[in-house]
Amino acid sequence: MTEQAQSTTEQDCPQCGAGMPVDERYPVWCTECEWNVAPELFVYGVGGTAGLRRESAGRHGTATFEELAREGTKGHRARLTPAHVLSYALALLVHGLSFALLGVGVWLLVRGWTRPLAAALGLPMALLFLVLRPRFPRLDTSLPRLGRAEAPRLFRLVDSVAREVGTRSVDVIVVDPYVNAAVTTYGLRRRVLHLGLGLWSVLTPQEKVALLGHELGHFANGDTRHGSFVGSALHTLRLWVLVLVPERWNGRFGRLLSLLVLRGPHHLAQSALTLLEKVTRRGFPRREYLADDLAAQVASTEAARDLMETLLHAEHIDGELRRLSEEAAQGTGRADETLWQRLAEHLAAVPPRERERMRRVSALEWHQQDAGHPPTHRRIELLDRRGPSAPRIVLDARTSRAVERELRPAAQTLAQAVARGA
Repeated sequence: MTEQAQSTTEQDCPQCGAGMPVDERYPVWCTECEWNVAPELFVYGVGGTAGLRRESAGRHGTATFEELAREGTKGHRARLTPAHVLSYALALLVHGLSFALLGVGVWLLVRGWTRPLAAALGLPMALLFLVLRPRFPRLDTSLPRLGRAEAPRLFRLVDSVAREVGTRSVDVIVVDPYVNAAVTTYGLRRRVLHLGLGLWSVLTPQEKVALLGHELGHFANGDTRHGSFVGSALHTLRLWVLVLVPERWNGRFGRLLSLLVLRGPHHLAQSALTLLEKVTRRGFPRREYLADDLAAQVASTEAARDLMETLLHAEHIDGELRRLSEEAAQGTGRADETLWQRLAEHLAAVPPRERERMRRVSALEWHQQDAGHPPTHRRIELLDRRGPSAPRIVLDARTSRAVERELRPAAQTLAQAVARGA
């Protein structure tokens, strides 16, 4: 039975008695008293450490919203804050400790030609530096990558958006199947844009421009987590925690080494990682709001707002992607690039009543995408307050088709990977 053929019945609300249309595809809820408007909250709750982080982030995001609503976001950029300074100071300390380890090890080795004990201490320190040296993130080689030669139209679009938001463009585009998009750095100063087809495929052309404006806006706003220096420090600390974890070492000697040598450094590395992640997350709400503003400037306020509305349905899109993946894996569905078209058709078929439910869900204070993003309804409201704006870049039909042709090989590869459950 197709989605369009699904029947709709009605039942009375158990709380207020009002009539409620019943659609078996979506939660049943009451428009009058909002009974069951957010079943995932009232049934399962939002508890645990992750729930506390989201609640704390939601309060901080609301406070930032009120501040920016008073000041206005247009023409406003991220400013240097104590959190920025502390994040760079911590990153400098991490990188400094790595090279200090090497320096002391080499110094002990040089002196060790006449002092065997010094050499015995220096050699392990120098070797440990090779394991714990500063690391820069690398590209995921398991995912399709696009360079300027493979996707000239897509890169021209990204380049034009980068110029409009006032930042340098990316060096490579990595395509993945997720309902997401992101920018980050790899190597020393190279930039990468991650395009999730689960999200890209359901957007209108102008919403795609808004998405690019938002993501590149993180670079323009000086988001430290997307920079090489702080980003490599986070990457290095995660490696330290992994290597120094005491449970990795087995045997009698390993347990003794863990007890005497590794437990303290592991605890310090974990504490430093927790602190640096907390500090870099502190400015997330402001940076998201300002990136939204740049998206509106480039693509229009309407397009940026429509993008936010689409993000409200991320769980719907992700659930449909899993369903299509299971069908393809069981041989009852197709595993070609039409997977992404069917995903867009599914979102387009979401009825107005379910869209209204998601808008109401977004207005609940607890609701947000994750601990790093402010509540979506606040992001929409702040865009509304900036007023309408004309697009600086328009993705016309001809260019849009050319971009999709360049993405087609990656779309085919990823559709087959989704079908395999990879």
